[in-house]
Amino acid sequence: MNSGQIYAKTPTGDEAVRQSTRVVQRNLRLVLVQVDGKLTVGELAQKIGNARLVENAIRELESGGYIVPLAGAAAAWEVGIPVAPRGDQQVSAISQFSTFGASRTPSLAGLEGRSSKFSSFGKPILPATRVDAEPRLEASPMPHEEVPEPLPGARRSPLGMLLAGLLILLLGAALVFFFYPYGGHKADVERAATGMLQVPVTVDGVSMRFLPAPALVIDGMRVEGGGKIDQVRLGAPWKLVFGGVDSLAAATLSGVRFTPAQLLALPGFDSRSLPLAALRQVTVEDFGLLLPGGTELASLNGRLQWSGGRFEQAVLETPDRGLLIKARPQSAAIALEIEGRAWKPGALPISFAALQARGVLYADRLQVSEIDTTVLGGVLKGDWLLTWSGSGLAMSGAALLARLDLRQVAAALAPALKIEGELAGNLRWQGQAGDWDGLWPALAAQLAGEVSRGVIHGVDLGEAARRGPGAQVRGGATRFDKLDAALTLDAGGLTMRNIRLDAGLMTASGQVAANAGGDIDGRLLLLARSSVATVRVPLLLGGRPGDIGLTVER
Repeated sequence: MNSGQIYAKTPTGDEAVRQSTRVVQRNLRLVLVQVDGKLTVGELAQKIGNARLVENAIRELESGGYIVPLAGAAAAWEVGIPVAPRGDQQVSAISQFSTFGASRTPSLAGLEGRSSKFSSFGKPILPATRVDAEPRLEASPMPHEEVPEPLPGARRSPLGMLLAGLLILLLGAALVFFFYPYGGHKADVERAATGMLQVPVTVDGVSMRFLPAPALVIDGMRVEGGGKIDQVRLGAPWKLVFGGVDSLAAATLSGVRFTPAQLLALPGFDSRSLPLAALRQVTVEDFGLLLPGGTELASLNGRLQWSGGRFEQAVLETPDRGLLIKARPQSAAIALEIEGRAWKPGALPISFAALQARGVLYADRLQVSEIDTTVLGGVLKGDWLLTWSGSGLAMSGAALLARLDLRQVAAALAPALKIEGELAGNLRWQGQAGDWDGLWPALAAQLAGEVSRGVIHGVDLGEAARRGPGAQVRGGATRFDKLDAALTLDAGGLTMRNIRLDAGLMTASGQVAANAGGDIDGRLLLLARSSVATVRVPLLLGGRPGDIGLTVER
């Protein structure tokens, strides 16, 4: 309603003021008395002290023909005949207790009869179509004049009015949450996110979700430099309505991808604080680090704890819960505590039964130390370093091996090779490539190893020695007490140097190589000792894993 509109009484309204029985509603009569053709609607509301009461009364009085806008007042007085309201506009006396608009009570115009002359309950509030021929002349009431109270039977219970008001309020709030155009605030969300992260941020859309719980959802958040968050869910959206973004205490992020440098440069992780002092917890689903070559390191779920706008700690784990990582801030880095339980890293053909390690994530490297793990039936202890730059990835490390089951090692790394025993030794590896998939084939590993109490299947050195020069032997097995060798594994294949096999009265030494295609070639010198003499037998090896032939040189 236009608060600047001025209303004036019609002849009907003027007559109603003089005849106090014409308008029995307190609110209608109170406003009608004050309408004088000079005061605006806003001034009437200020004078009476209830804007809603004034606006509702103005609508009913105008609808009933008691008042008209000032521009039409002259025409109404020229006609000089009171304008009667339509039957469907007559209002019951009960409506005087409602401040939410025109009365919903059915018209009582058709019920007015002889008995209505002695009762105000059921008598039309607005004037009937017929006007008294001889109106009584009464002084116009002053603003402080007491208006007759409605009959007790027409009064509503205060508790009922309160419940009705609460119901309407809840209904209105639900309609607002359901149909409010949240998408129109996309630019506001982008500005707020840019201000908080202090880097340009864009989003695809903003919406409200009600299942499984009400949440404000931001889809497709992209951070300049390649970082992205597929979805941000902010629970308890009513808190944002009343408290603003400063009241944000929790959030859920899905599909989070940042480079380590981007992550460590965000407010809250570096020396700056995130301007969200109320933030306590961030839940992440599918969190990973972006490395050169499109490599994604890990996919983790968990929670990050915040205090005063700064990251305090995090507990993250892989989807299969095989790897658990606890993270804490460190100067220009994040310190890690790593635990593994039957963890199988990516596509590698090995599984770590138990794992304990410490690590530090820097902007350009991940350094893991104090590795202590049970793998392939034995124990591995060592360090591992992964670095990255614009040219790709590089990996290096060193480990001490003890009691590895050589049968499990062969099954995982060389299934065609049939060998048994306990492997121990020192292992080192290094390599570099453009991406993660190319890194493993590019590794070069050196092992100074020792195998104890073992068996080589498919090779029978003793039978070759017994047959003598020119003999060829396939199949069989050779048992030994100890086998020492220096192994080198790279893209060209496997080389075993400085081989020394000890099988009691028989020993062998030499070297064996297997190229990338699997072809085996080697030369051994076999010494067979007896109580009488020592026999020297030179042997040539050839074939492929699982089908190795021995030839005794002449």
